[in-house]
Amino acid sequence: MNNPKSTILFLIFFMISSSIYSQFGARVKYNLNTFSSFDEYIDQNTTGNNEKIFASNTGIGLDYWFRLKNYRVEFLPEIHLGLKTSNTYDIRATMTDFSSFGFNFNTQIYLFDLEGDCDCPTFSKQGPSLSKGLFFNFSPGVLYYTTAISNAVIDPTITNSEVAFKLGLGIGYDVGISDLFTITPMFNYNIAPGIQYDELEIIGSTPPEPTVIDSGLNQLQFQIRFGFRPDYVKSYGRR
Repeated sequence: MNNPKSTILFLIFFMISSSIYSQFGARVKYNLNTFSSFDEYIDQNTTGNNEKIFASNTGIGLDYWFRLKNYRVEFLPEIHLGLKTSNTYDIRATMTDFSSFGFNFNTQIYLFDLEGDCDCPTFSKQGPSLSKGLFFNFSPGVLYYTTAISNAVIDPTITNSEVAFKLGLGIGYDVGISDLFTITPMFNYNIAPGIQYDELEIIGSTPPEPTVIDSGLNQLQFQIRFGFRPDYVKSYGRR
């Protein structure tokens, strides 16, 4: 599949289909973003103070769960979508849009319960709840993003799509609601170097000259995962 969107849709369908008798999760995310070089360019070429592009946005994700047999190291490959965000700047009323989707290979390490039994959901285990539920998260991934720049002068709108690799580190905690349902709040810090923005001189430079800015995304992310385990009914029965 050469079309990234088609590939993502296929993977989502596959994950939903394969999750019917497995543990899977849905995520909602809130991101605080810094786009280093691009934010600096915006600040220098607009009359506002400390302008930032897409300082915050929201996202959603869908993951599938599996683990190591003898250690509490759990893997949650995830398909995610960054919802479209728009900003308008004062010079020439320039509108910029940013949207993204991609793949994360989330790895959760329960460092304080590394050799604990993980045949059952976290919240069904015996023992201190803090050590059972606390984990560290490592999440390398791939991000496919699209930017668009437009104003009254631009015809047509300038669009730019690129692929960037990202890396995330964080911490989370499992909160058991029932044997079949878990809520997991997490904090992550993500970086994605090498994000490019084309022809940004349209925002304010005169005369316009072709410009490509290499930037990078630094992101503080808060997310909540809603975990479901229908296989627990099949394997163990309701308690």
